[in-house]
Amino acid sequence: MIFTLNAETRNTKKKSDLTQLRAQGLIPVIVYGGDMESIKLSINSNEFQKCYKKSFSELAFYELNVDGTKYHTIIKDKQIHPVNRNFLHLDFMVVGADSAIDVDIPLHYMGEAIGIKEGGFMDVIQRTVKVNCKASEVPEGLELDVSDMKVGDSKHIRDLPHGSWTYRDADDVTLVVIHAKATAAVEPTAEEAEEPETIEED
Repeated sequence: MIFTLNAETRNTKKKSDLTQLRAQGLIPVIVYGGDMESIKLSINSNEFQKCYKKSFSELAFYELNVDGTKYHTIIKDKQIHPVNRNFLHLDFMVVGADSAIDVDIPLHYMGEAIGIKEGGFMDVIQRTVKVNCKASEVPEGLELDVSDMKVGDSKHIRDLPHGSWTYRDADDVTLVVIHAKATAAVEPTAEEAEEPETIEED
């Protein structure tokens, strides 16, 4: 998935400059990578958030258009306000088609596990997995079929599809587990809760 965003150069030096920029509905960003020097830019907050919400379940690339020059990038870091959840700052890394990069790929769990039908529940340990591959060969998402899983079963990195990418985690890293539902403890009745009767010996 590729999004195109217009960006403008910025000349912010003080913290107050960044505050004023955000008050205007802009997000300060930095772009770096390859042989280029890092450049300071700003993008429209509303436009970016629209794109970001669409990319929750897929890997997204961003074409940043700066005065006619386009930078093909991915997000490498983001700062988010702890209360209002607004984006405070973004780092974009420029990637070439043949560049080898590490990226987090969304996992899609397919099917309904047998164990869930039997009364268990699915515990998702990881919703993304890190891979290394060329930028032009990045999978948008990876599917893992859980329909054959029974209570007590788990699936790992080694169970994921293979392609022109390398998984960064070890093969035995757990992704999902089917657990049995815990049974609620039965409260003792008032009678059962009484102290047991003691019998004195003669």
